[in-house]
Amino acid sequence: MRILAWNIRQGGGSRLKAISAALMRHEADVLVISEFRGGDAAGRLRVALAKRGYGHMTAMTPPPGRNGVLIAALNPLNELGPVCGGVAEPYRMVGAEIAGLRLCGVYMPNMLAKVPYWRGLIARLAWERGDALAIGDFNTCRAYVDEPGAIDATAYFLDEIAAAGFRDLWRHRYPEGREYSWYSHRGNGFRIDHAFLSPCLAARAGAIRYSHDERLAGLSDHSPLILDL
Repeated sequence: MRILAWNIRQGGGSRLKAISAALMRHEADVLVISEFRGGDAAGRLRVALAKRGYGHMTAMTPPPGRNGVLIAALNPLNELGPVCGGVAEPYRMVGAEIAGLRLCGVYMPNMLAKVPYWRGLIARLAWERGDALAIGDFNTCRAYVDEPGAIDATAYFLDEIAAAGFRDLWRHRYPEGREYSWYSHRGNGFRIDHAFLSPCLAARAGAIRYSHDERLAGLSDHSPLILDL
């Protein structure tokens, strides 16, 4: 199973056709799309993905003008609803079960607004047994490792999710790696798109990588994260 997670920036807009074509090139089985925007943009994205074969999707949709997460798959999925109901925008973290894999699609807010989302996610993951994965845009990174400086004040949650048993697979594979998945308008790079795997899943996971061509081509300000299981 190949899973692709990508923040497509503000629902895709006029870039949607090119975004759809880029997704096809990676031949993913499951898509985790963040900045899935409510309103007309949500309908356009759903139609575009269905035409490409991703006819199985989570139903939760953000209100018009707000952003969340959409999980779309080539094969049937069982929607599990919001990962955490006690947050202001529950559509930012959506759960699904696909072929025995329990998947949390994540799009966290910025700054300290993400604290309750992190707490809710870790509490949920602490109860997971078997194959489980949290993947998406966490807007969180380690100082001087996933960013050049020390801007993010919530990096301690990366230690907390590790303590819950979930492995940052890319960092585990590349402990000295410096690769950024998002760049600010100032040109500062950050690795904020992650995949956290349960122990049994991490032990037999395949390749994990970022694809930067899409970001460099201007399709989004994020690079897709691709995980093979």
